[in-house]
Amino acid sequence: MSKFLDTRTSQNASTGGSIEITLTPMTPTAIGVVGLNVTGAGGELRVTLSGIAAINLPAGPQPEGSVIVLAVVRGTALVQEALVGDVVLPLLPTDTGVKILNLTVSDYNVPYPASNELVYSLAVFSAVGGTRLGPESFYASAYSN
Repeated sequence: MSKFLDTRTSQNASTGGSIEITLTPMTPTAIGVVGLNVTGAGGELRVTLSGIAAINLPAGPQPEGSVIVLAVVRGTALVQEALVGDVVLPLLPTDTGVKILNLTVSDYNVPYPASNELVYSLAVFSAVGGTRLGPESFYASAYSN
């Protein structure tokens, strides 16, 4: 039977249009960080994570091959090697306006941290820049055997 260990939420904006933060093109930006206390875990660690972010795209046309991405990484370094999961939205040249990205992923067989804290980050990436508008929220829960 699974044992619930911890749950955390990082929330920058609970509703749409409640923030207005410019995104730098081609630059991953952390928008949420959670630390889960896994003291007392036994057996395999499992973590469920979900996030949401809304981006207002710049006026088009969007360059060929442009994307926006919402990604979860283990830790705080926004590097490919730490990637747990992501959602990639390819942009059409005609895309404009607000795009909402949702992500739900699971991290299985997580290495047990010496500090008893598992840290995850939610990041957004836009090849074309844009504006973060909200909602922006990141949620994680940890379980073990």
